Amino acid sequence: MKRRLIYLLISLFFASFGASAGPIIVQKSSDPNKVDAFELKKELLEQHLWQEQLRTEAQLQWLRELPVGCVFSANGDYQCGLNWYRPYRYQQQQLYIEVPSPQSSAENAQ
Repeated sequence: MKRRLIYLLISLFFASFGASAGPIIVQKSSDPNKVDAFELKKELLEQHLWQEQLRTEAQLQWLRELPVGCVFSANGDYQCGLNWYRPYRYQQQQLYIEVPSPQSSAENAQ
């Protein structure tokens, strides 16, 4: 009898600390405004990936040919006016990508 009383008190103690997961939304399958959480999550992920891709493409400025008057520097980059470019080989083509100037990179590192 004493053992049952102890189990009853312990179970009442734990029952008083019920977990709360927040509001629960119940939707009918016939509801026209039904929200599919998994579809919404997938759509938001696709939008985020698309924005990241646009941001990356905006940061990368590729050139197939350098403008006339570019100067080759000792570290292998080309300086064209105030812009700096680094050469890359891609699919048997020489491409150039705009990079930060070596001076500003050295200043940011300090």
